[in-house]
Amino acid sequence: MVLEKEQVIKKIREAKETYGLTYTKLAREMGITPSTISMFINERANMSVEKQIRAICIIENYIESAREQLKILEYAGVCTNE
Repeated sequence: MVLEKEQVIKKIREAKETYGLTYTKLAREMGITPSTISMFINERANMSVEKQIRAICIIENYIESAREQLKILEYAGVCTNE
C-alpha cells in the first residue's frame, strides 16, 4: 500500500485546525512523541506506512466523534450549525 505523504500531512493539519486535535493527543494515541509528528509534518522525518495508517484512522475516529457531539448539541438547542 502506498500512501501519499502530502495527503496524510494535509489530514493531520485539517484535524488540528478544524477539529482541535492536538499533536500531543494524536501522538499519545499513536504511541509516539509529539515532536515526531511535528517533524513529519515539516518534512524533516518520515513515518512508517503503518503509523501513517494509524494516524489517519485515529483522525477519522476523532472527526466522527466531534461531529456526533455537535449533532447532540444542535439537537439540545445549545448551538447551531452555521
